[in-house]
Amino acid sequence: MTAWRPGQPGDVPFAEALADPRSPDQLAQDQRRVRRQLTNLERRTNDQAVQRELLDHVRRRRADRDDMVQFVPSPGPDGYDRLVAEGELLIRTEHADDDFVASYLAGYPELVREDPDEDLAVLDGRVTRFQHSQADAYAAQRLNDIAQFLRQRGVQVTLNSVIPLGPVGKALAGPEPSAGSRPWTGGPEGEVIAVIDTGISYEQRGDQWLQDPPVVRDGTNEDRLTDIDLTHLNFAAGHGQLVTGIIQQVEPGARIVMHRTLDGDGFGSDVAVAAAMVRAVRGGARILNLSLGTRTPDDQPPIGMQTALEIIREETGDETVIVAAAGNYANTDRCYPASFRRVVSVAGLTVDALASTWSTRGPDTTVSTISEGVLSTYVQGEESWLVDWDPDSYGPDSWAIASGTSFGAPQVAGAIARICREQGKTPREALGILLGYGRPIPDFGLALRILPGT
Repeated sequence: MTAWRPGQPGDVPFAEALADPRSPDQLAQDQRRVRRQLTNLERRTNDQAVQRELLDHVRRRRADRDDMVQFVPSPGPDGYDRLVAEGELLIRTEHADDDFVASYLAGYPELVREDPDEDLAVLDGRVTRFQHSQADAYAAQRLNDIAQFLRQRGVQVTLNSVIPLGPVGKALAGPEPSAGSRPWTGGPEGEVIAVIDTGISYEQRGDQWLQDPPVVRDGTNEDRLTDIDLTHLNFAAGHGQLVTGIIQQVEPGARIVMHRTLDGDGFGSDVAVAAAMVRAVRGGARILNLSLGTRTPDDQPPIGMQTALEIIREETGDETVIVAAAGNYANTDRCYPASFRRVVSVAGLTVDALASTWSTRGPDTTVSTISEGVLSTYVQGEESWLVDWDPDSYGPDSWAIASGTSFGAPQVAGAIARICREQGKTPREALGILLGYGRPIPDFGLALRILPGT
């Protein structure tokens, strides 16, 4: 067993094993691509016109898909749109059964109380969904007004928030191909890490990465890659693949169980993510990685994920560690699930381990790590010009560089798992050890160096 000394602020855990594997020429080429990637990431974050154009296109391209969440924009307090599921209101069941709430909602015959579906059943029936017969932006505003009225009277109620990957999907700041790669080393079997994301490609790589085991493929967690336009990679294709490869680089022995919860464009509902969290823990995972996040109308905590955390705490106490991306919103807005208490919120740093301009930050941030130009495994396929104005083609065993807090969170999850295996610690104890390596940065929590960036 490794003889560990306590981490000192600014130290690099696992430094020898995680040195940059790229040649100087490969690194220089990747640096040029990352500059463009970061420029696009910041533009997408701050340009409302770009966001609205992307949202409009995404909504139109998926409008006839019953297997994808349909969403509408709902204005936030800062003027930027939040995304919510069309016509859905969520109320804690004990409040939905209250006589006052029932009488009040009876005045809205267009609101129908739905029977619990599979996801709501996983949440032990603690959340009730009401469906509005009119699914559009006007109905979303009306439902938000209803929710505000009920909240003023102590009712736990929110709209069913929709979680996008990045500020608006992955378009314009997606991965870029890299000629670099890291050789597979393998390792003793370690912790189970649940990844709640877009899925895992069923491509059998020739470089030994992402094999089953230790990456579990059960027939339900496949990233469908091209199922929307049937030719080009979906907007969020390979997101789960990148996340999984990052975890494996930090902790090759982790048993990774992917829960495909977000669709090919990188969107999923609060209820779907919440149910996946509970399923993951009941399936044996003690570490969860959620490289996703959403802001909500009126900054209210999403009821689904809040309920999932409640159930997980009741069933596992402090044993489960949940790691989440802080968000790419370039401000201090609450972004869930990262903003929940006891969730490890991971913000992004530059390649020099300095505070990034594009990352969400603030008092909710636990740690931060390098999240610009992170090298990881990717998928095979052709990009659409709608994703990248200079679309790329990816062959077998591809690697790519990606930027965003989505790619900082799995570094932290992997590091916790590695300390668990090497030191025989619980995930909560391992988190405490990892934090000892952190260097405090205002609004960015404790800064950690794990994987190199670009």
